[in-house]
Amino acid sequence: MGADVVDHGTGLLVDGTWTHGTGRLPVADKYTGETIAALHVPGPDQVAAAVASATRAVGQLPCGERAMVLRRAARLLDERRDTIVAQYVAETGFTPSDATTELDRTLLIFELCAQEALRLTGELVPVQAATGHDDSLCFTLRVPVGVVAAITPFNAPLSTVAHKIAPALAAGNAVVLKPAEQTPLSAVALVQALLDAELPERLVQLLPGPGETVGDQLVRHPDVRYITFTGSTAVGRHIRAVSGLARTHLELGSNSPTLLWRDADLDHALPLVVRAGYRKAGQVCTSVQRLLVHETIADEVTARLTALVRAIPYGDPRAPGTQVGPLIGPPAAQRAEDLVKDAVGRGSLLLTGGTRAGTMIAPAVLAGLPGSARLASEEAFAPLLAIARVGSLDEAVLLANATDYGLQAGVFCQDLDVALTFARRLRTGGVIINDTSSCHPDPMPYGGVKDSGQGVEGPAYAVPDMTESRTVLIRHRAPREPVVPPGTSA
Repeated sequence: MGADVVDHGTGLLVDGTWTHGTGRLPVADKYTGETIAALHVPGPDQVAAAVASATRAVGQLPCGERAMVLRRAARLLDERRDTIVAQYVAETGFTPSDATTELDRTLLIFELCAQEALRLTGELVPVQAATGHDDSLCFTLRVPVGVVAAITPFNAPLSTVAHKIAPALAAGNAVVLKPAEQTPLSAVALVQALLDAELPERLVQLLPGPGETVGDQLVRHPDVRYITFTGSTAVGRHIRAVSGLARTHLELGSNSPTLLWRDADLDHALPLVVRAGYRKAGQVCTSVQRLLVHETIADEVTARLTALVRAIPYGDPRAPGTQVGPLIGPPAAQRAEDLVKDAVGRGSLLLTGGTRAGTMIAPAVLAGLPGSARLASEEAFAPLLAIARVGSLDEAVLLANATDYGLQAGVFCQDLDVALTFARRLRTGGVIINDTSSCHPDPMPYGGVKDSGQGVEGPAYAVPDMTESRTVLIRHRAPREPVVPPGTSA
């Protein structure tokens, strides 16, 4: 077969073939800095070829077979668990516990999408209300939208990829996937599992590479009919500007608040806040970045939370007990350090953490965050949490809404009136009662408002959204029997 033979180690899948590209994308171990892979990057002709191949493949798999492929792929991912988890830890810097949790979520997403593939149906339309259509039959069909471009982030390289490609395939579409530059290896594993599960090979194309080149060409392509993107608000705006009439689902930035009301059960709430604020080193869209605390419990919360955070083991993600690993790269760590310095310079009190060593940031708690601080309005994407005191529900709502973002919020309270008031008045896509902003069961609709994006994830919502409604009208003039009055003969 010779030296030209390639396998999935190239990471570049175009028109059913793992192939060589025009450049290489190095992938680093995020803790050691060692290069662990070098995937091939497509040139412009290969991006175009991938879209053309996907276009020809749309709609070739019946719904029952789609469901079977997704279920077989989930079983294969489960069987390959040890390899996938180890690779995930290396490319993300997250802990094995985080990797295992995300893989389990991915298996659930595949199963839920398999179920939705079997539920795709239209509706009967009562056109008999229109004159001349007494005998007409009208109904709708759900048909694939076409080629779906999926562009995914580094911080959830298993579950977010699954939330995009599994609904697209369940709906009968073909997918062109561009994973995050920093963490493409998990996407390779997912795609290989789909192919091994007997997915027709041209229904999925995999294009590693920079967003500025590969991603930009992809979202500009006129044959891409649906774009699902998770990433920054700035890039989301760019996609909307250049993607023409393609439909878009955009999950963008956030600065998530969680409220501890005066009657909150702190024994229940504080461990959840710590988990939600610092898992994956705070690199989660819904991380608790701002903790709004009623003034009557603020001193207790501050003391207890600071002690809990100070005790978080951080460092090597592979070391037993580590809960917080490195940030995704040096620029992210430098930005996090700058956010802390900015907040302290504007009057915040740094209670613990915040120091930087390479790509590591010690988990930090700040208090007294002024509205002028960058941390109050920007997305940190780092293990930083700021406490703000509130004296009334109106003040809590005002502070919670005081950003351009609106993804999710959390509120801990025992008072149903407070919970419902918060739920109704917040400008966010989701409000989580008695859990944090980071609570995200995969079956639920998940998406933001304002600068946090548009559209929702969740298999039952994403699958139909990745279809188009086609109306079918059947005109039928049935022969009419003469009406014979009672008591007469014809």
